[in-house]
Amino acid sequence: MIFERLADIIWKRSKLIIAIWIILLICAVPGLLKVGEVLDYSTDNMAGPHAESLEGMDVMDQYFGSSSTSIDSAAILVVSFNSAGNSATDGEMGAMAIGNLVKAELSKFTYTYKDENGEQQTVGKIIAFQQYGTYYLNDDPSTHEGVALYAIVYNSTAIDNGLIVSDDTQNLRDFIGNVLSENNISGVTTYVTGSQAITFDTSTGAAKDISKIDVFSILMILILVGLFFRSFVTSAMPPITIGAAFGIAMCVMFLIGSFLMNIPYMVEMMLVVSMLGAGCDYCIFILARYREERVRHGADHEHALKSAVTWAGESITTSGIAVIIGFGAMTICSFSMVSSMGVVLAIGIIIALLAALTLISSILALAGEKLFWPTRSESLREGGKADRGWHGKVARIGHRYFLRSVKFSIKRAKIIILAAVLITVPAVYIMSTSQSSYDMVGAMSSGEAIDGLQTMEGYSNGGAISPNYGVFELNDSIGEVTQSNGFPVIKWADTEPGKGYLDSLTVSPTSLNSEDGSLYSQLTHGDDNVGEVWGVYQWSQLAAYAAAAIGSPTATMSNLDYTIAVYSFVATHILPNSLGKQVMIVLTSTDPMQNIVATYSAMTGAAYNDPTLTGIMDYVVNSVLTSSVGGTQDAATGSTPITFVKYTLITKDQAMADRSMDTIKFMDGKLNGFVNSHQDMIKAKWLTGSAAVMYEISEQVNKEFLKVEVLAVVLILILLFFVMKSYVTPFRSVLTILMSVVWTVAITHIIFGSILGDGVMWIIPIILIVVCLGLGMDYDILLTTRIKENRLYKGKTNDEAITYAVTHSGSVITICGLIMGGAFGTLMLSSTSMLQQFGFALCFAILVDALLVRTYIVPAAMHLLGDLNWKGPKILHRNTPKQPE
Repeated sequence: MIFERLADIIWKRSKLIIAIWIILLICAVPGLLKVGEVLDYSTDNMAGPHAESLEGMDVMDQYFGSSSTSIDSAAILVVSFNSAGNSATDGEMGAMAIGNLVKAELSKFTYTYKDENGEQQTVGKIIAFQQYGTYYLNDDPSTHEGVALYAIVYNSTAIDNGLIVSDDTQNLRDFIGNVLSENNISGVTTYVTGSQAITFDTSTGAAKDISKIDVFSILMILILVGLFFRSFVTSAMPPITIGAAFGIAMCVMFLIGSFLMNIPYMVEMMLVVSMLGAGCDYCIFILARYREERVRHGADHEHALKSAVTWAGESITTSGIAVIIGFGAMTICSFSMVSSMGVVLAIGIIIALLAALTLISSILALAGEKLFWPTRSESLREGGKADRGWHGKVARIGHRYFLRSVKFSIKRAKIIILAAVLITVPAVYIMSTSQSSYDMVGAMSSGEAIDGLQTMEGYSNGGAISPNYGVFELNDSIGEVTQSNGFPVIKWADTEPGKGYLDSLTVSPTSLNSEDGSLYSQLTHGDDNVGEVWGVYQWSQLAAYAAAAIGSPTATMSNLDYTIAVYSFVATHILPNSLGKQVMIVLTSTDPMQNIVATYSAMTGAAYNDPTLTGIMDYVVNSVLTSSVGGTQDAATGSTPITFVKYTLITKDQAMADRSMDTIKFMDGKLNGFVNSHQDMIKAKWLTGSAAVMYEISEQVNKEFLKVEVLAVVLILILLFFVMKSYVTPFRSVLTILMSVVWTVAITHIIFGSILGDGVMWIIPIILIVVCLGLGMDYDILLTTRIKENRLYKGKTNDEAITYAVTHSGSVITICGLIMGGAFGTLMLSSTSMLQQFGFALCFAILVDALLVRTYIVPAAMHLLGDLNWKGPKILHRNTPKQPE
């Protein structure tokens, strides 16, 4: 038998084994210290490599001129003010003045680096600071309450020379805070938000979370194990052993993240708690079996060690393989958060299992009874000092409890099974009908960036930071971005097919307020969560419509004045609100480099409908402000034929809020319908954006996870078939695990969805099934292998074997359940909703499984099944192992 051989090796080579582990840990230190460098804090990198949404992002990066002030790529300063009852003083005026104040101080916000010649260079960190408009409560300026938004764009030179924008977030916040305090601006609250700020808050929050989780997990293990073994030396051994395994696992994670795949930051926390929980369980089973052999059977040191490695080793190996299968099945998922979690956690459990089998067993072989100091085995035997004290009393209370529980389970087996079924039926209903949440950013992040988003949502569209984009590649160009009279302009195609394409794709004045069948009107009608849609605009059409609306110029108006009046009408009455505010900032700017309309008009005296002037506005709106047109620049002419167009959809709710996920589905349907009706025009289509990535991930994972679950179930059934040597027991094990999973998902929906109102993240029930199939199988295997040992190898009857196993393993399973459940429960200390939900669900599932299912339901089911528990192929029953002598 393999475990008998392993026991012999450990007995004879314990020092060598410990030395090998020490060498491995020393070699792992460099990777362990650098693991933070490979953790990913962005939701945009979690989809599979061939996802449409990610391909769309690549297309946008390649073909669309990235605006220097694009609100979805810049840091966003949100200035919240409330001057109600105090006219427009302090807060409101302070919010308006911040732009100029910060601009004036930008020269002090610098970055120093060494160039390729080794010479020190200093550059400004910020290259652009532009107001994106002021938004009032109910869009009513008289309330004097609202937010002012500013886009902050970092200098690419600084970024190219080592500046990490997300890491600089706190410096930017401090810089802005100092500007406010030095200028005595009051009545405002500022937030720095945006994707990079969210990444920073997520990473710093994760570091704080993991420091709390580590401390509480280890402290809990030390207390519980110390009380169980009545020894603080013993209590330290499982966390020390698994700590060494964890260090090696972190190095492996660093290598995986460096060379193979992205690793989301949450994987590190899951690795900590899963290795501490499962790994310490395995160590405790080895130690408890050794102690049992010494106390109950009076075995000597060698016999007790070999018996522990042989019998407990088989149990924890089978259990560990089941956990590895559960995690390993997750690796076939294309969602990188799931697949990388599966890879890393499976490897972590392998290392933890090896540490329990070899490292702690070798330490036990060398230390023997000293490992349980100050308690000795003799004092725990009947009549001994410890047996007469509180430890003995607690042990007898536990023994009586488990004896009574197993007798009750056998006597009332049918009632217990019926009660379990009656609880499961409504739980299945709740699980299948409850709505899940898709707000991955809100669930994974907390801090100032999220607070800023929530503040924005109260006054403007919550999805403004992370819009969704519909991107089209066209068969023919609809125009080109070029130069005219030294100014950048867009010249639209005036011949077919480009002209026909242009009319189909651009936003016309009639489509703004009516359902005329255009793509714009389709996107703006039918979903009340659509806040704004930015499309492709022909400024000459919009200007003509505005001129007709305001009438002819007065005799005293100059061409420039009338042009500004017409263009301002377009901005305030025709364009979407936030886009119109940006156009007004351009039109009212005193900077000639920004207000190129005024600059050109002053130079030439051109009228509002001058082709160059409208071409300039086409460029400003479609290239600079919305980046709605794109293509590949012609190196010979310098012009860029427009062969790509982009529609931007901004939701009212935050981009990844639950209602916004439905809006993405709505948008996708409309885009696909447009493509189907214009196949001669459109070569390819992409729906992209951070929220669209998450939408596609959820759709893909929901399709794939049935395969993951089936794979995990099938592999675990095969494993249990060979280990348990039974046709029936594997199915009973899996069914009882799935039952506890159903209960857990139902109660998680009730608490987080119905009571707290957070909504259960869509990924949690999916992952929970696979994780619990592995981790929850721990206690079933540990109990069932003990029953098998007594039934098949020691000649006990079925009920005797069940009674003996529950009575003598119940306390160990309970303490292990408390440790693993508590380890996962520490995730509830996290500042992020997703980890809190993971922590609660896994903690509840483990505790229910260890304290209720294994104590009552499994004994009842195995009593009813009788000899069917052990009906299996005769070939598997040929070799009956003997206990070590």
